Amino acid sequence: MALCLAHATAGYLAYEALRPTGPHRPALLAGALVMANAPDLDFLPGLLIGAPVAYHRGVTHTLGALVVVSVAAWAVARALRSRRAWWWGLAAGAAYGTHLLVDCLTVDAIPPYGIQLLWPLTGAWVHAPFSLFGEIIVAQSGRTAFLESLFTPTALVVWGREVGLALAAVAAVHALRALRAVVTIPVADESLEP
Repeated sequence: MALCLAHATAGYLAYEALRPTGPHRPALLAGALVMANAPDLDFLPGLLIGAPVAYHRGVTHTLGALVVVSVAAWAVARALRSRRAWWWGLAAGAAYGTHLLVDCLTVDAIPPYGIQLLWPLTGAWVHAPFSLFGEIIVAQSGRTAFLESLFTPTALVVWGREVGLALAAVAAVHALRALRAVVTIPVADESLEP
């Protein structure tokens, strides 16, 4: 199970890939971070009944959910009369989809391995043939044990890796943006800019 930092980092990368040029858009970044972590809201019903992973990696971790999220974002933007409703659907789907990608690239120590990515087309569990993220084995015996398992020595190593990943991703994005600013020739006529 990847932690929220890996998912937030992936959401940040989606934000950076899709955000309009110019200054940062804090609300757009916040939305991308929320969408990138949204599939793990499936922990909440399990926590309420005292079985934290009862619903984890279920329907929220599927392409079906990604389509629903994308269409919902498009519909809300359209209802708000946005001329770029399609872009909002794309952005929401991209940020949400990063969660699915990260989970496919995470080691699973306890079966089932992966996620049911292609649901509702198939219930098969999908997992990449390699892993980029470490595994935290979460305790399933109750709320307190679940929360404690997020801070074991093994979990702290994963937290550390994810902090390093986040710092490297942010540094790489800023370095690429700085390089692009140096290499890009300024355009005299603003109407020619994309």
